[in-house]
Parts: sequence; structure tokens; C-alpha cells
Amino acid sequence: MIVTGYQTLEDRDNIDHVETVGPFPCSRGDAWLSNGCYLWDTNMKWAIEWGQNSFGKKGKEFIIATCGIDLSKKCFDLFGSVADKVEFMKIVEVFKQSGKLKPHHRVIVANIIRFMENKNIFPYKSIRAADYPSEQKKYYYSVNNERGEYSIMNQRVQVCVKHKKGVILPPFRVIFPDKYNDQL
Repeated sequence: MIVTGYQTLEDRDNIDHVETVGPFPCSRGDAWLSNGCYLWDTNMKWAIEWGQNSFGKKGKEFIIATCGIDLSKKCFDLFGSVADKVEFMKIVEVFKQSGKLKPHHRVIVANIIRFMENKNIFPYKSIRAADYPSEQKKYYYSVNNERGEYSIMNQRVQVCVKHKKGVILPPFRVIFPDKYNDQL
């Protein structure tokens, strides 16, 4: 499956460099899926909101670039693959049973992925995962919620590309703000 990815970056007036070299990796310690190139999956609104919160609030300008992402190339899909979710939960159980993760500790996804990478048991080129914004959009399956079951439809989905070759589909081009988009 191929999706459209959007990466939000600080505007450093270097569009040619961005389009030639990007997307760019994130190596921050709080990168939630470990190190890699983070792109928003399909919804540019998330990329704009990220830019406003990460750069705009600091008085900095930002840009958004886009490209295709091939998820069929060894993607650990924690959003769309039940099998990958089950595999991840099994790994967490192994951590708990081995004592590496205490029952009262939070499971930090990036720590599990880094451990798997360090042990050479992470053969994936990308990771796809969703988070849940504070204002969840719940859609119930029964009248008056008698069953208590619902779906959440506004998860924010990101792809963390660990190895760009064959996964990132060119061109990587800046499309926001409008002054950089010659298509509009």
C-alpha cells in the first residue's frame, strides 16, 4: 500500500536542499517510535497543526513537504495490521516475564523498538502507528451505548521511516506554505 506522507520542517530558506535530501530523520530522545524520518500519513492537517505547535508558537516559520511512502516494504504496522499489533504485545509480555519491564512500569514503544534493533530482531524499514488526540471522536455501535463498544475515527497516524531506500517514493517536494507551491 502506498500512502501520501507529509513532513513538517522549520523553514530555513533552503527549499532546494530540502527537496534534494529530504525527508529528514528525527533523532530526539523523545521520538515516540524511535529514530527515523517522521511523516504524517495522508492528512496534511496534522502536519500543519504540528508546525503551528512546534514552530509557530516559538515565532518560527515552517514548511511541509510531501512524498509517497511504500508501506509494502517491511512496515511494522501498529495501526493497520492486527498481526503486527499481536507481535508487539507478545514482545512486551516477554519483557515483563524476563523482568526487563516491571508490571507497574509504562510500556514505552520507542524503548521496545530500540531494544529490538539493538538485538537485530527488528527487520522493518518503517513503522506506522497512531496516537489518540485528547478530543477523541467516538462512534458507537448501539443506541444509547448499551454495548459500550465504539470506534475512534480521528487517530493521528504517523510513519517513521527507518530506511528510506525503496520506501520513500520521490519526488519529495515542498507544498506549504503556498508561496513554495507552484502547483496552486
